[in-house]
Amino acid sequence: MINYFDKIKNDPSILAIYEKIHEKEKAGGGYAYHDYNHVNNVVTYCEKILRQLGYDEDFICEAKIAALLHDTGCIEGKENHAYRSYEYAKKYLEENHIPLKNKDFLLEAIKNHSDGFDTDNVIQLVIILSDKIDIKKSRISEVGKQVEGNRQYQYIYDIQFGITNGKFSINFICEDKIDLEELNHYYFTKKVFKAIQAFSKKLHLSPKVFINAKLWEEFYQ
Repeated sequence: MINYFDKIKNDPSILAIYEKIHEKEKAGGGYAYHDYNHVNNVVTYCEKILRQLGYDEDFICEAKIAALLHDTGCIEGKENHAYRSYEYAKKYLEENHIPLKNKDFLLEAIKNHSDGFDTDNVIQLVIILSDKIDIKKSRISEVGKQVEGNRQYQYIYDIQFGITNGKFSINFICEDKIDLEELNHYYFTKKVFKAIQAFSKKLHLSPKVFINAKLWEEFYQ
C-alpha cells in the first residue's frame, strides 16, 4: 500500500488549515489548541496503541490519516467541528483519489470523535481515546489557563501508556502544584475517563489509570 499518510501529512493545504486554526485559537478562540501539534500527538498515540494491539501497518496508516484530519473543521470554530472535519476529509480523499480499504470506518471515526463512545469501530475508539488523553500543558491555551478546572491541565507534562497481558495502563505525570480536587470535578476529565473506559471495554482490556504513578482513585468511582 502506498503510504498516503505521509503524502497527506506534508500537503501544504493541510498544514495551512492547522496553522490558521492555531492562529485563531491563540488569539483567544478556545481553552485548548486543535492545531497541528495536537493532531500529531493524536497520530502518535494512535500508532502506538494499534501497534501494541497487533494491527497491521495498512490499518494503522489509515487510522493515522483519520487522526491527522479529525480537527480540520475547527478552522470555522469548535462547535460542530467534528461533522465539518468529516465533510472536509470525505471531499479531500475523493478529490485526491486516495483509495482506502477502511474509508467508511475512517470517515465515521472523524464524524463521531467528539462523543461517539458506544461503537465497535476500532478506528473511532482509538481516535476518541487518543484525542481525549491529549491534555498535556502544551495543548492548553492562555485563555484555558484561566478557566477553573481546565487550568489544571497545564500541570500535566507527560502521558505514558502501554498495553500488555490484557491490561491498558496509563500514567499522567504532573507537577506537584496540580489541584486534584478541581481536576476531578472538571467535566472534561470525566470525558477522558469515559474514553478510557469505552476503549478498554470494547477491546477487552483491564484499565489501570495512574497519576504520578499512584492509582487515580476518581477513575474507579
